[in-house]
Amino acid sequence: MVRFYLAVMSALLSILLPAGNANCQNVNFSYSSLVGIQSPLWIAKDLGFFKKHRIDANVVYMPGGVSVVQEMLTGRLQVAIAAPAAVIRSNAGGSDLVYIGALSNRIDYVVVADKTIKSAQQLRGKKIAIGTVGAGPDYFGSIVFEKLGMRVGKDVTFVPTVGGQPTRLAMLRSGSLDGVVLSPPYTLHAKQLGFVAVLDYASVIPHFFSLGYFARRKYLHDYPRAAENIVKALIDATRYVFSNPNETIEILGRHLQITDGAFLKNYYQEVLVGQLDRDLYADSKAIDMLLEQEGKTNAAARKLMREDVFDTTVLDKLRREGY
Repeated sequence: MVRFYLAVMSALLSILLPAGNANCQNVNFSYSSLVGIQSPLWIAKDLGFFKKHRIDANVVYMPGGVSVVQEMLTGRLQVAIAAPAAVIRSNAGGSDLVYIGALSNRIDYVVVADKTIKSAQQLRGKKIAIGTVGAGPDYFGSIVFEKLGMRVGKDVTFVPTVGGQPTRLAMLRSGSLDGVVLSPPYTLHAKQLGFVAVLDYASVIPHFFSLGYFARRKYLHDYPRAAENIVKALIDATRYVFSNPNETIEILGRHLQITDGAFLKNYYQEVLVGQLDRDLYADSKAIDMLLEQEGKTNAAARKLMREDVFDTTVLDKLRREGY
């Protein structure tokens, strides 16, 4: 299934590589989940911020950190949104991937279950759907449950699923699983359906770098102007989210295919603006924690420094220039 998906996405990316024009740099982007926290990428594309900075952007949906990394290493993908797990593990194996901007320094995953489960400790012995192996809910979940004294595979079972969060929520509704890991706005949907949030990952891990934009160092070296323009466009889009609530809500509804205006307004006010990082800098303590955690089971990861994971060169330059 994964190989078939990668083949389809590779073909799509190949089709999306247009000849372009002399004024714009063609760049293939991917986002990893249909959640509002990734909306600055959609906004940069939809409202012309990429075009403003001479970037001809192709934006595709590609779930799962491992598949995204594989596509980037082939050169078919230039910039992507993903959680740090796959990037750190790939770099430990010798890759040259690096984050150039943070989307959020707050982890937003929540274990949602039936009302009969009252606490995180009652998840012991239960089966929980986590989506793609190695992606955020899986990787971060292992850290969270370890800190709670439970080992994944022994005390709690993580069940891989395909189809994204809507599929996981549907599985919970069917009763085929004890719990699922969701993030907003799907957590709000689950609440409306009568399910309860049993475990908020953020309550266990206060310092976190959960999501960001990454590329290959080779790409940043070969196309420094494009890299700077990409970051400018993403900064513009992020500022737009904070300064244009009504328009942002409209864009969220279109991409998430949600027509409930009151629901979207609540999500924007109560969730999105609290999650989104304004200046695109990652929490350095969080990166150190992630590297330490990965180093417990991956000897190669112990050699990595935070600079091997997050490169602030472009952000620092733009800050000095007052952008």
